[in-house]
Amino acid sequence: MERLINCHIVTEIECIDSVSGGNQHFEILFKRGNNEKYKLVFDSVWDFRYAIENAFITRSSKFIHDEEEKSNILLVENSEYVHYFGKQVSGTRPTERLKDYIIWDNVDTVIEILTNKEPILERL
Repeated sequence: MERLINCHIVTEIECIDSVSGGNQHFEILFKRGNNEKYKLVFDSVWDFRYAIENAFITRSSKFIHDEEEKSNILLVENSEYVHYFGKQVSGTRPTERLKDYIIWDNVDTVIEILTNKEPILERL
């Protein structure tokens, strides 16, 4: 079963303003409830999904929630996405260090990122 846990970044996200990037580097700009602006930076992104929340309902309803603190940035343990990705690369890339991050806002956005490096949070 997929399990949601906290990562090293604990924050609430009111609204994701933009997602940009390519060539394994992605940046997510977002606002917190007090209108503070932040940038979440991911390097070494191997796969990326973006969806509206309604397209994510069935999968998210099956998650086991083991978060210690409320956050809109979480890690997925025992990720089906990592397992699927491992099959797709047919052993051409090592996937044992790959982590699955889920980021969502309070509006309707869900982003899922596979990476082997921890993201960096910057206040703007």
